[in-house]
Amino acid sequence: MTTEPSPDLRQVVVPVADIRDDPDGARQRQLLFGETVEVQGEAPGWVAVQAQRDGYRGVMQSDHLGPARRPTHRVAALATHLYTAPDIKSPEVASLSFGAQLTIVASAGAFLVTDAGLHVPEVHVVSAARQFRDPAGVAEMFLGTPYLWGGNSRLGIDCSGLVQAACLACGIPCPGDSGDQS
Repeated sequence: MTTEPSPDLRQVVVPVADIRDDPDGARQRQLLFGETVEVQGEAPGWVAVQAQRDGYRGVMQSDHLGPARRPTHRVAALATHLYTAPDIKSPEVASLSFGAQLTIVASAGAFLVTDAGLHVPEVHVVSAARQFRDPAGVAEMFLGTPYLWGGNSRLGIDCSGLVQAACLACGIPCPGDSGDQS
């Protein structure tokens, strides 16, 4: 009896990571901190991936990925920061967008502690299992976000990214491209 090798899963370790058709190509989609990909090939500095959330394929910079961990929470505020200590006056090391995924290991007052030892305000995150109920309400949260081709975050979002973010937050499977969404 033979068994299939387990896929090489990795996790986005930067606030927002671009997926491109090829290393010199334009951004086609983005993944958020904590989202996972299945690695399908590697070249110096680049990794061919398939996004776990929707099957989207492309290449990403290899330094934007790290070992996959099971998320316990996700960002439910439009944006939040990761801090070096449980204090909003401490240095922030990253700004995360709505939908970013975190692995929480402890609490520290009004903050939660990630597996990397960073701190996020508890009021900005929810359990990874929690789903929103209204995709239109989620989409409204992004009012004022600048347009960005292929964008999926508070830093910039496009039409299909907005639809996908709203649907996924409500537990509704949704592809990444508007043609497939229609």
